Amino acid sequence: MSLINLTIDGKPVAVKTGATVLEAARQAGVAVPTICDHKDLSPYGACRMCIVEIEGVRGFPTSCTTPTAEGMQVRTSSPELVTLRKRTLELMLSGHPNSCLVCPHREACESMRPRATKAGRSTRCGFCSNKEECDIRTMALEAGSRDLNLPTLYAAHNLERGDPFMDRDYNLCILCARCWRICEKIHGKPAISIINRGKDARVGTAFHKSHVHSGCTFCGSCIDICPTGTLTDRFARWYGKPDAKTPSACLLCPEGCSLIAQTHSGKLVTATMTAFQPKASLCALGRFGYAQIMNASTRLLRPAIRENGDAFTVDWDTALDTAASGLKRHAGRVGVLISAATSREEQHLYSRLAAGLNGRLAVIPTLPAGQEAALPEWLAEIQSGKITALVLGGDFLAPEQADGLDFLVIVDGLPVRIQYKANVVLPAALLAESAGTLRTAAGEIKPLARVSRAPGQARPEWEIARDLGQRLDIPELRFDAVQDVAAAIKDDTPPAPFPGNPRQDVFTLPATYRGHLLADVVPALTAFGLPTTLSPSRDDQPTEGYELLEIRELVPNMHLLRIHAPQVAAHAKPGQFVILMAKETSERTPFTLADWDADTGEITLIIEEVGRSSRELISLSQGARLAHVSGPLGQAFPIERKGTVVLGGGCYGIGAILPLARALKDVGNRVISVIEGSSAYLLYWENEVRAVSDELRIATKDGTRGTYGGVQEVFQEIREQENTRNTSIDMIVAVGCTFMMRMVSELTKPWAVPTFVALNPIMVDGTGMCGACRVSIHDETKFACIDGPFFDAHGVDWDELACRRGAYAREEVEALPQTVDLNALMFPETAKQGCACGR
Repeated sequence: MSLINLTIDGKPVAVKTGATVLEAARQAGVAVPTICDHKDLSPYGACRMCIVEIEGVRGFPTSCTTPTAEGMQVRTSSPELVTLRKRTLELMLSGHPNSCLVCPHREACESMRPRATKAGRSTRCGFCSNKEECDIRTMALEAGSRDLNLPTLYAAHNLERGDPFMDRDYNLCILCARCWRICEKIHGKPAISIINRGKDARVGTAFHKSHVHSGCTFCGSCIDICPTGTLTDRFARWYGKPDAKTPSACLLCPEGCSLIAQTHSGKLVTATMTAFQPKASLCALGRFGYAQIMNASTRLLRPAIRENGDAFTVDWDTALDTAASGLKRHAGRVGVLISAATSREEQHLYSRLAAGLNGRLAVIPTLPAGQEAALPEWLAEIQSGKITALVLGGDFLAPEQADGLDFLVIVDGLPVRIQYKANVVLPAALLAESAGTLRTAAGEIKPLARVSRAPGQARPEWEIARDLGQRLDIPELRFDAVQDVAAAIKDDTPPAPFPGNPRQDVFTLPATYRGHLLADVVPALTAFGLPTTLSPSRDDQPTEGYELLEIRELVPNMHLLRIHAPQVAAHAKPGQFVILMAKETSERTPFTLADWDADTGEITLIIEEVGRSSRELISLSQGARLAHVSGPLGQAFPIERKGTVVLGGGCYGIGAILPLARALKDVGNRVISVIEGSSAYLLYWENEVRAVSDELRIATKDGTRGTYGGVQEVFQEIREQENTRNTSIDMIVAVGCTFMMRMVSELTKPWAVPTFVALNPIMVDGTGMCGACRVSIHDETKFACIDGPFFDAHGVDWDELACRRGAYAREEVEALPQTVDLNALMFPETAKQGCACGR
């Protein structure tokens, strides 16, 4: 092979013919920044970050698209290149939320809250699930500059949640085109492309179709290759960057596709393709459903037995002894019915178990929707009494089909329809919770990796079959390890090919797993026509309760809700809060009162979308009714004449300081209000707060409006101004995120100015009974719900508060995928679309 010789920054390098300058630089160990380039994609040259200087060539060509030539002399770094790349990066950042990158408090903020907040829109790094893996963030941090010479232009694209499995926030898109390029490479015809032109250019589908009907196969390659947080896996996105990636294979159909099992803290959060190649792609079920099945909230967790009609949990020894004893009594009349979605080792042990009991074995295949697997003929012998005991490894039987059984053992990880008939229930590990091998329809044997512990006391199925066999004195079931079982398998025939092509056609996906309807476990699959027993209703909201008079998005993630709640409005006072429940089954969630009108009986709340419950509330429509509005709760803020009072509000806190400012001004105080936002486009209620204040100040973290920084910088400015006038600040109140309030507390403590903050710990009942909201104030335990929410900022144990607020971070993430909107999937015309802020 002929080589081309050139120099990169004075370093000689020889590369193969056809190599690009970027490839030559990498071979020479010279780092050249790039975003749109990817090793699995053809050169594109969109981002222009990889520009270089080449002797004898005009301008600054992109190294990713420029082929090498003999004797070429390349410079990758010079004052001009540094300046041009900085300007290019600024251009990208001007259309990409960047306030965290330029915020003066970034390091302190991220040390206090390293994990991203579960917001709807990613308006800053702290709200972005891709924060740990964002290429543009990494590049900006490496550049080290906090100075952006261009204004931030927030595109205000609608947040797209209408399709299954994926969230799309094109406000983060930098038009690198990686997504549609990889789609074209893997599938030939991309389901997405760059649509529109100029400033309106964005990624989308032809004629704005849904992805379900655009030809998208939901392989997830666009998500995996996206350099920003524009495209995200709805289930996995908030767990954080996976800490382990393990090769394995998919058991959900006979094709046995290879995959990479990605885990975070020992929990499988997603499965991805092994390479960006057509033959390596996954179907929607393997890519997105694998993790959701394993993490289903309905998993069986503990062994149980039934005696005298009563079922109760027991330890494993008792459950196995009971199962073995019952099966032994029915030897010769035992059936074993299992799923093909099990490992070779498990199927082999079940066959030995059936043989050892002189019984029958049947393995039920996986089929697409519209096709039913034929049950074995011997099941009819249950009715005749020839089969009196059954080991059931899946949800294959209707209740009437099991009426003739005297003894039933269920081995599964999910509840089955006839579980109430079971004498013994043995909880099984599923999918990547157990090691082993599988044989594909093509005859290939692939390893199955155990990457995650089964929940509760569930155990791998091969262990269950082995331990049953040992208690039944079946010598062929004596194995110490799953590898020993694999070695004992002499001949196993490949399963029949799957009658469909789910990797290319989402409407041919498997309909069941171990007999369970997959759409019952992964509700988003209903979008592809998979059957389900779930019953979405257009009228699942309460018909009685508190009417939602108005709901609108003021700015991204910040929503105004006006609710008819006369009793609350009649007794409300500044500083108090209410607890809302959208439905009878909803979480009780507290929100500070932002305004109220006793005459009309209306209350106004500002709700920031930062999790499951707030998302449920902001997804309601005008005219809907809330199941419960409890309040007013908490201690009202003492409204007294103090002199000069400075109020600071950030995020939802802007709404919270409005009634305080109005009341404090009404009793004769001079009120200076300060509102902050990460950027100018995130400020709201500016006129409303100004109207009830003597003076209004503004701060933004990116410097796009007012003071560069947060409320604390403005507080410092106000103090210095008051000192020059020989006047003083008599009281300070701050409402917002914990970080902001802590910064204010630390700033004002040396000033000896009374400072109050509204604490926001986890709260359950809101009446002082549960104790969840306890906080330490001057080393004394207080409850935020009945003693607060306002406390002396200088007495707060901030470290304890931060720790307690993060106590259920994992559970909060796990709750999010359960909010799949079946109404939106099955009745698309009812789906609530996008932003109403008009920005």
